[in-house]
Amino acid sequence: MATDERPTSLLGQFGQTRAAMGRLWRAHIALLRAEFDEIVGQVKLIATQAGVALAIALMTGTLLYVGGFLFMGEWLFGSIGWGLAHGVLLGLTLIVLLVMGILGARASSAAWSFLLALLLIICLALLCGSNAGYNAASGTAERLASPFNSPGVVALIGGAVVGAIVFALMLARIGGRGGFIGGLFLGAILGMPIGWLVAGAPWTWPPAVGFAITIGLIGWLILDLVLAVPSLDVGERFKKLYPQQSIDAANETKAWLEEQWQTRRPMRGAK
Repeated sequence: MATDERPTSLLGQFGQTRAAMGRLWRAHIALLRAEFDEIVGQVKLIATQAGVALAIALMTGTLLYVGGFLFMGEWLFGSIGWGLAHGVLLGLTLIVLLVMGILGARASSAAWSFLLALLLIICLALLCGSNAGYNAASGTAERLASPFNSPGVVALIGGAVVGAIVFALMLARIGGRGGFIGGLFLGAILGMPIGWLVAGAPWTWPPAVGFAITIGLIGWLILDLVLAVPSLDVGERFKKLYPQQSIDAANETKAWLEEQWQTRRPMRGAK
């Protein structure tokens, strides 16, 4: 025969209620502790990424300071300017990659931007080193009338057209129609000097490769921003730093206690 184990005395009911409240309190503490452990893990990850970014920024600053003197000396008696440019651009690009990672960018964005930049370096090196661009500009200029019968002018126009198309497509991904229109103008302005450098005059292989690496590093930085920014969700990235589950559970408990209090008040008044 089953027996009713509920206490009949007021003191027994109070003790049972206190024990239940104690278990409920310990459950909330355990949930909050679990969430704070996850938050601490996220903070450690962000702190590590920020620390690496700061370290690279310091190294880049040192490289810029020391390399500046080396550049000036070599500029007067030779040239290691390419090395200085590459070091600074690589440092800036890595900082941007880490900042994007802190904000929640996907690793695939960095990987794709690197592969596209590598392809750009290879194509530019071949185009400049073999003088294919200059030969094409020269051949086109011979068939045009003045003032377009110069390889430099043809290179400027070609660079403006290619730059406008490339930047319009990239910025359209970020800004839609407005980005497309802005990309046309920005690409034309930036493309003209690049086109002139690529095809306006003949190259030799060493500076051609150095120039290709420089443009490739700049392209890596721009491509990473173009690929990463549209998919960024900063709110979702930092959502784990907020103990939402504990707050929701506490609000539910508060609402339940208020409901129980309102329900039992008439019963106590009737007695």
